[in-house]
Amino acid sequence: MTRNLLLLTSVLAGLAMAPVGAAAQGETRTHTVKAGDTLWDLARQYLGDPFRWPEIYRRNQSTIQDPNLIYPDQVIVISGDVAASAGTPADPAAPAETRTDSMVVMDSSGAEVPQQPQGPPPSMTIFNPDRFRVVRGERQSLRIQEAPAAVRLGDFLQAPFMWDGTGVAGAGRVIEGASTDGIGIRNTQRPLQYMEELWFQVPEGAEGAVDQRFLMFRYGPTLEGRGRVVIPTGVVKVTQASQARRARGVVVAKFEDVFPGHLVMALDTLRMEPGVYPARVEFGLATTIAYMYGEPVLPPVGHQIIFAASETDGLVPGDQLTLSIPGTKAADGSQMPPQDVAVAQVTRVTRWGASAIIISQTDGGVRTGMAARVTGKMP
Repeated sequence: MTRNLLLLTSVLAGLAMAPVGAAAQGETRTHTVKAGDTLWDLARQYLGDPFRWPEIYRRNQSTIQDPNLIYPDQVIVISGDVAASAGTPADPAAPAETRTDSMVVMDSSGAEVPQQPQGPPPSMTIFNPDRFRVVRGERQSLRIQEAPAAVRLGDFLQAPFMWDGTGVAGAGRVIEGASTDGIGIRNTQRPLQYMEELWFQVPEGAEGAVDQRFLMFRYGPTLEGRGRVVIPTGVVKVTQASQARRARGVVVAKFEDVFPGHLVMALDTLRMEPGVYPARVEFGLATTIAYMYGEPVLPPVGHQIIFAASETDGLVPGDQLTLSIPGTKAADGSQMPPQDVAVAQVTRVTRWGASAIIISQTDGGVRTGMAARVTGKMP
């Protein structure tokens, strides 16, 4: 009796394993997704190991866009011939990690990172700390983003700058908003909004082609013997090509409220090499603050200023200047040394001055006329 039971059990076990063996020999096996199914569950049900879900995902990449999202009534191939594809961290069939001799992996500081030893990947278990070694190596070999530059584009675009005392020659102007107001307010009575379309006159000599960008600005004060301050208010992009210097555009950046009547000029570009920063120098160029945007009583970090020195004096975007106040007399009558109160970085230079932004501050006494000296110079 016992022998008969053992024989019957063996036969039933063989029948149960037959579909699996047939599937392993190339027969395609599918599963129709039901509500609540996940690739994790399917791998546990059909492959006996939930960590083998990437095998199922690889077989169905043409129909599964996100392995976290599968939908009811979706037919998923469980087994069968699989086309070669990139490995995944939990896939035991992933190819061994390989790198060519020309591939150099660097960290964020630019230093070379020692390469991982080559060879087959370790066994893929949830407790193995090296189970993601292959993927980590692939990520390290990619530049996720460019190294930051010394001057940010936004600081360059919105920086007030010094211009010729007669103003910008041949400047265009903002005519009016292109939208229709339904509450009786004229477009000239309100500021133009971000991404609002408008009509404007392109500068003299400008093509005004579609997607061309221009800087909108207003004038600040005129500084005797120095020039006229130009204050950017926004950037407009052409959406309808210019005809007789009249174009339609959209506001793609705002630094201040933009009103009809504001002027328009060509948009300069910032050319900065990523990863290059100023180096410390001693006894650098001395200058003074010629203008402070808005003339605040206590300008904070991030405030825009203009130095009297210009590009003819050798200043370039990225240079750093230390602002200082003269030393006072101590109670015993001795002279105290000058005190450094802030550091500013040059963002834009013209023939008439150098725009800068305050990047650090130890005292709130920054004001027009304050002395400054170059302490960091771009290469």
